[in-house]
Amino acid sequence: MASFTKKAIVDSFLQLLGKKPIDKITVRDVVDHCGINRNTFYYYFQDIYAVLEEISHIVAESLPVEASLSVTIEAFFRSMWSFNAANPRITRGLLMSLGQDGLERYFARDMDVVISARLTRDAQWDAAHLRHVTAFLRHAIFGFCIDFLCLDKNDDFEEMLRDIVRILQDAESFFSRK
Repeated sequence: MASFTKKAIVDSFLQLLGKKPIDKITVRDVVDHCGINRNTFYYYFQDIYAVLEEISHIVAESLPVEASLSVTIEAFFRSMWSFNAANPRITRGLLMSLGQDGLERYFARDMDVVISARLTRDAQWDAAHLRHVTAFLRHAIFGFCIDFLCLDKNDDFEEMLRDIVRILQDAESFFSRK
């Protein structure tokens, strides 16, 4: 039941995000939309932005755990592309409400965990180097993801994804030599 309610809150939030900017969505909007009371919302989430953080956790948990960095990031891009294809208004709402910096701020912690886990599995890094490489890759991935989601419909998704995977595979090869 608990996971059902939490999922209903997240789904309602996403549906509302397709209709208005995040800063215009209130807790009242979400609870009215999904038919729960405010106390139930606050049992699961501190505020609207905590719902966004939950979405970040959901995305990170959906990525393959034992896969290489390139396979993981390919899965991430495929997931984002599919979500955008099915929900272009929601994606546009997120991009317009938060921009790249805002999206990265909410998704950074989970992406850093995913990236650094893949890097440390394949090479020994001291803490400072791991932080630098993880931050670099996160910025690159998010920047490209934003570009990716705003693509002209004539661009070839599979070709672009192959290019990104090749870059990541080259990076993995370099990282494993460290």
